[in-house]
Amino acid sequence: MTASLAPQSLPSAIPAGFARAAAAMHPTVRSLLVEGADPATVPVDDLLAALGREGSPTAAEYGSVMAVPQSLSARACAALRAAVDSQRRLEADSVDGQAEHQLNLSRAALEALVGSAEAAKLWRLPTAFR
Repeated sequence: MTASLAPQSLPSAIPAGFARAAAAMHPTVRSLLVEGADPATVPVDDLLAALGREGSPTAAEYGSVMAVPQSLSARACAALRAAVDSQRRLEADSVDGQAEHQLNLSRAALEALVGSAEAAKLWRLPTAFR
């Protein structure tokens, strides 16, 4: 069964359960998780408040948020997305109460999925920011 519910940016035919969950999300959370808002445009304090985490340490208190564009190749990203889509856990998570869309992978499983060279790029990321 599919539904076409708000928010308007959702495709016209999506699973009804997803549409209900998206419609029930706080607008700030929905803008990020469903509507593709640029995270840089959402004040961290607004997001923490939307998640019921007022008073939580912010990025400013921890330091800069680090990002590495194109950390993985398009092929590796596609392989990871496909694996998550087909094998993910759908239990509700503790942040927003929605399906966590999480796939736990061992080092060997990640390397088998994306290749050892691509996985090695990920393993090097923590040392890149020291």
